Amino acid sequence: MKPDADWQRLSPLALVFLIVSGLQRQVRENLFLFAGAGAGAAFTDWLGVRELLLIVLVFVLISTLGAMIYHRRFRFRLEADAVRVRRGLIEQKELRVRFDRVQNIQLGQPFYYRPFGLVRFSLQTPGAADKEVELPGIPRALAETMRDRISAVRASGPAADDQEHPGPAADASTLFAASPGRLFLHGLSSNQVWVIAGLFFYLGGNLLERFGERMETWMESAVDSAEALVIPGPSWLMGLTVLLVFLLLLFALSGLLALARFWRFELFERDDRLVATAGLFDRREQTVRRNKVTGVMLRQSAVGRVLGCWSLLVRQTRSSDEDVTASRNAFVLPGLRSGDLTLSATLLPGLDWAREFHGISPRFRQFAWSRLLLGLVAALALLALILGPAHWSLVGIALLAALAVPALHLRFRQWGWARQERMLWVRRGLLGRRFDGFDLEKVQQARVTSSPYQRRHDLVSLELVLPHGSISLPFLPEADAAGLANLAVTAAEMAHAHRV
Repeated sequence: MKPDADWQRLSPLALVFLIVSGLQRQVRENLFLFAGAGAGAAFTDWLGVRELLLIVLVFVLISTLGAMIYHRRFRFRLEADAVRVRRGLIEQKELRVRFDRVQNIQLGQPFYYRPFGLVRFSLQTPGAADKEVELPGIPRALAETMRDRISAVRASGPAADDQEHPGPAADASTLFAASPGRLFLHGLSSNQVWVIAGLFFYLGGNLLERFGERMETWMESAVDSAEALVIPGPSWLMGLTVLLVFLLLLFALSGLLALARFWRFELFERDDRLVATAGLFDRREQTVRRNKVTGVMLRQSAVGRVLGCWSLLVRQTRSSDEDVTASRNAFVLPGLRSGDLTLSATLLPGLDWAREFHGISPRFRQFAWSRLLLGLVAALALLALILGPAHWSLVGIALLAALAVPALHLRFRQWGWARQERMLWVRRGLLGRRFDGFDLEKVQQARVTSSPYQRRHDLVSLELVLPHGSISLPFLPEADAAGLANLAVTAAEMAHAHRV
C-alpha cells in the first residue's frame, strides 16, 4: 500500500487554530443576543469585569472542548485522484473530493504555524457555498504536494501526473505586486470603513452612552466646585472636531487592516494556474486554474474614485446569487491604479479594458422619476391624513425624495455595456462603480423581459445568467438586447460543441 493511502491525523498544534475558529463562530452565532430592543442596554448595565471574564471563560471552554473532540475524530487521506476526509463531532461524516472538481486551493500559515513548518490547506469546488475541505495544521511539504497534484489535473481528462511525487513546479511569472502605499490606499477606499463604523455603533453604543452619563456627572461636579468653566469654543465646533477625528481613526484603522491582510501581495502565474500570496499575521496562498475563471469584476468605490484606487475580483462558479465580493476567501487583487486595468486581458484573454460604453435608454430615468413622484404623493397624502399636515415626517419624506432624484440620475448614468467580439463589459453603480467582464460563451441563460411601459417604447430588460451569478441590463433597445442574447447563445453552443 502506498504511504499516501493511509489515513493521517492533524498536527497537535491544529488545536490552536480550531479553538480560535470556534471562538469566532461562537461570537458570530450569539450576536443576536444584542439585537433585541433594549437587550444590549440591559446586558451592559450589569456587565462588569468579573462577568465579562466569566463569559469569555465559558466561550473558551466550549470552543476548547469542541476543538478537542473534532481534532481527535478528524482523519484525511490523499489518493491518486482525490482527497478523502473523515470528520464530525457527534456524527462522523466522510467526504471524497475529486481533484478535477477543485476550482480554488488555499494555503494559509498563521504566525503560530511558521516556526513548526505547518500550514492550513483548504479547497473549494464549483457550487460550494464555502470551503469544502479544510486541513488545518499539516506539514507544508505535504500541502504543496497536494496543491501541485490537484493543479496538474485537467478538467478534460485524468490526472496529468499520477506519480507518487510530482515533478518540480514550473517557474512562476509575476503579473502584479502591490506596494504598502497602494495597500493602505486600498483600505482607505474599501467599504469596510462603514462596516467597522456600523459594528462600532452596534456593539459600543450602550457602553458609550454609559460613558457619556459618567462624563456628564463629572462635568456637573466640576461646575459645582469651580468658580468658572471656560469652554474653548462653540459646542457645534467641538462636536464636528470629534466627528472628524473619529472618521480619521476609522479610515486609518481600515488602511492598517488592509495592510495586514494583503501584506506583500503578489500575483503570478505558473503553467495554467493563477496564484496570489498575501498576509502579515496569516500568510495565505490562493491558487485557481484559468479554465475555472468565469469572469472578472473591476471595482472602484466613491472614495476610490477620489484616490484613483481600484480592486479586481476574479469570478468563479458559486452556489447562490448572494454577493460574495467582500468574502475573505474571494480572489481579490487590491491596490490597482488606472494603468493596471489591462490585467483584465491577462486574466481573461481577449477581455481588453473598455473606455467607451453604450448607455441604456433615458426612458429608465423618466420611468423611475415618475414612479418616485407617484409614491411620494401617495405617502404624503396618507401621512397628512393620519398625522396631520404639519407633522415633521412630511418634511423628512420630502427631503428623502429630493435626495432620491439625483441618485436615480446617477444610477442611470452608470448603467452601460461594451462588447469586444465575444467579450462583454457591463457597467453599473451609483457613487462607486463596478465593471463586470466575461466571455459570452459562459452565459448559461439569456432572459429578455419587458413591461407594458417598455413595450410601448420598444425597450426590454436583458438578464444574463453566468456561473458566478446574474447580470442585468435594463431598458435596452430591443434590437441590442436580442443581438446580445443571440450572440451569447451561439457562443455557448459553439463552446459546448468544441468541448464535445
